[in-house]
Amino acid sequence: MDREQPVPFILGTITCFYNFTKPWDGMKICSFILIVVSLESKHHDKSKKRKSQTEENGLSEDDLEPPKLKKMKGGERVNGDTGEGSPEHKKKSSSLSNEVTPKKTQCNFSEASSEECDSEQEQELTVEQKEGAFSNFCISKGTIELLRARGVTYLFPVQVKTFKHIYDGKDVVAQARTGTGKTFSFAIPLIEKLQGEMQERKRGRTPKVLALTPTRELANQVAKDFKDITKTLSVACFYGGTAYNGQIDLIRSGIDILVGTPGRIKDHLQNGKLDLSKLKHVVLDEVDQMLDMGFAEQVEDILRVAYKKDSEDNPQTLLFSATCPHWVYDVAKKYMKSRYEQVDLIGKRTQKAAVTVEHLAIECHWSQKAAVIGDVIQVYSGSHGRTIVFCETKKEANELALNTSIKQDCQSLHGDIPQKQREITLKGFRNGVFKVLVATNVAARGLDIPEVDLVVQSSPPKDVESYIHRSGRTGRAGRTGMCICFYQRKEESQLRHVEQKAGITFKRVGVPTATDIIKASSKDAIRCLDSVPQTAIDYFKESAQWLIEEKGAIEALAAALAHISGATSIEQRSLLNSDVGFVTMTLQCSEEINNISYAWRGLREQLGDEIDRKVNRMCLLKGKMGVCFDIPAVDLRQIQGKWQDSKHWHLTVATQLPELAETQREGGRGFYDSRNGRRGGSFNRNRFRNRDQKRSFD
Repeated sequence: MDREQPVPFILGTITCFYNFTKPWDGMKICSFILIVVSLESKHHDKSKKRKSQTEENGLSEDDLEPPKLKKMKGGERVNGDTGEGSPEHKKKSSSLSNEVTPKKTQCNFSEASSEECDSEQEQELTVEQKEGAFSNFCISKGTIELLRARGVTYLFPVQVKTFKHIYDGKDVVAQARTGTGKTFSFAIPLIEKLQGEMQERKRGRTPKVLALTPTRELANQVAKDFKDITKTLSVACFYGGTAYNGQIDLIRSGIDILVGTPGRIKDHLQNGKLDLSKLKHVVLDEVDQMLDMGFAEQVEDILRVAYKKDSEDNPQTLLFSATCPHWVYDVAKKYMKSRYEQVDLIGKRTQKAAVTVEHLAIECHWSQKAAVIGDVIQVYSGSHGRTIVFCETKKEANELALNTSIKQDCQSLHGDIPQKQREITLKGFRNGVFKVLVATNVAARGLDIPEVDLVVQSSPPKDVESYIHRSGRTGRAGRTGMCICFYQRKEESQLRHVEQKAGITFKRVGVPTATDIIKASSKDAIRCLDSVPQTAIDYFKESAQWLIEEKGAIEALAAALAHISGATSIEQRSLLNSDVGFVTMTLQCSEEINNISYAWRGLREQLGDEIDRKVNRMCLLKGKMGVCFDIPAVDLRQIQGKWQDSKHWHLTVATQLPELAETQREGGRGFYDSRNGRRGGSFNRNRFRNRDQKRSFD
């Protein structure tokens, strides 16, 4: 009887069974029929699948049989030469299916969620996803569900590298780029350890975990990350600017995980309200700042309660940051056990900043900075993107946030703002209530703000670590971002220092041109039209019809878009230094220029000697195949009308800052004045000197 034909086979089986069965065994007959039908149906489906695979891959049925595993002592199966780990098996299985099942760690927690984890592997995964699969780690099913609710479907590399060390109770120093998920690196294994060891939750129990952060905003975020992935542990967050009473109530109720800033934690210790003598785990987030002079004394006072000198019974110590200078390791040794694990995902690589961020630099005098920042936000981020602008001082942040040059809704964030308002501001920015946040270093470290498209730094920061952390607010979790740093000519050496230490290369660009601004404003205006409801459009149809008849469709629509975008008046600016009222031009030569005076002669031949009074900041181009310079915007048409391109010379308006010869950027020297090609013209230098003097008197 042919088993490949299910219906005859089943009918024949029933007939045989009926001949040898008593009539009163009807219930047994029905049960047997159902079992046979079910088994045969599965067999038929499997046979069809095997047959289709055989035809598709050109394999015999024997090739589809799974290899047998060697048996070890105790009946345990392992991957042997002829098992799943063998090259032969891998080769065959890869041709049949894209399914990937990561190797599971022997762990009671992950067994509960193994089926769920394995089902995810049906689609093809990246190497990073395979290594970070939840089934590889001791993570409970409840925690996995909470991680997925946060959008986390696998562990990131820094989390993969640190999980076992932390779970095993080892001290760890970890360095990874910003935006790579360092908070979950310590939060996930610590929660799993505490939940696995959790006994009766007594009222008034003292914290087992202490996580210290340098800023209140970061403390809030770290506490939220802990709370989001546990429903059984008590998580508290203590920082300044908030009432003591609520925090004391939490201490009385009992805390498992305590996150906070050093100042407020120290206050509770000195008042005798907080007991840290039973700490099992200590985390210093942004460790380089926590152990720096500003916090070192407070951290020392706090940890002295739980640490004993040269004791191996001290709490597990976990140090995390994107920047770990050598001195951090020396200072940290007093808290670390004699043997600790170092996880460095940056290592000796030259680039310390996030690799997903593009770094641009714009030369701009301080007097033009606010207006140019407004144009930069409009072009690179637009009305719908999120932007963070970092300032060096609180005063500068306040003034820039109130400046009308920034057309988007804007608010400031710094240390003088009351804590409650700081929290409201940060929440509003995260939720998209406003699009531009002007901040000091309060927002530079650790804050995970989703989808920040652009970071602007109003000047090169004094230390490279600040630049790395600031630029790391964009390009997070695999997204791309852009960081633009403003600088003055006298800050050129500082910008080069950042390049050297951070391992990046700034792309020097000019200010956005009038064309760039108009294009960006038009796109924003068109996007705004999509949000207008049809009911509102109906009210304006009569006026629209009148405008079309009066001005024509294109003119009327263009005027409306200009008004919506606010780009009714746009100033021309120099691409070389952002001065308003200037246009940058390039004069290209067919051969290399050995002397810049050669370019002056080429200009004078066609434009006469009066061109000397109009040309400013003449610079050699990279490769010395020409020069670029500024002219007053009012003289552009006159110059273009007189000029005729020749065999050797080609004059154009620059649409972006051309690459300059290296000598033009060393110490801000090498530009040429409009008088006889002399280096560093007196007119320009005096003008800059007077502005700097005016700034100092302000």
